[in-house]
Amino acid sequence: MLVDQWFPFFDVGKTLEEMDRAFGHMGRPLGLRSVPRGTFPAINIYQQDDAILLMAEVPGVEPDSLELTVLNDSVTLKGRREEKDIPENNRFYRRERPQGPFARTVTLPAAINSDSVKAQYVDGVLTVRMEKAESAKVRKIAIQS
Repeated sequence: MLVDQWFPFFDVGKTLEEMDRAFGHMGRPLGLRSVPRGTFPAINIYQQDDAILLMAEVPGVEPDSLELTVLNDSVTLKGRREEKDIPENNRFYRRERPQGPFARTVTLPAAINSDSVKAQYVDGVLTVRMEKAESAKVRKIAIQS
């Protein structure tokens, strides 16, 4: 007897994917799931004082093969991930580690000063610190009475 198994979260996952697909064209992610599964590299972006920090997990990628470009309020990270020491004619039973070229472009929450960008690569994590542009910084205005 063949019995179909019911997975209660299948419909929820499909609904989130459809919402991401429908609303993703508006620019910023909804926060439900910001990128599709398997997107490489994984990226975190957060604010620290008057700077925006981007952290990207790029294990197995040589720093020399990374290219980082910044334009106004967007950052593009390109590179190539190579698998080493894998002889030819192997039969894979499972292959989940992506290889080859990759590129990610993300929109930042504010414009940045491109002259202030500093990047550091340590233990497979790329950390990029970007100072906000003067026009994007919060200013305290004195109220006169």
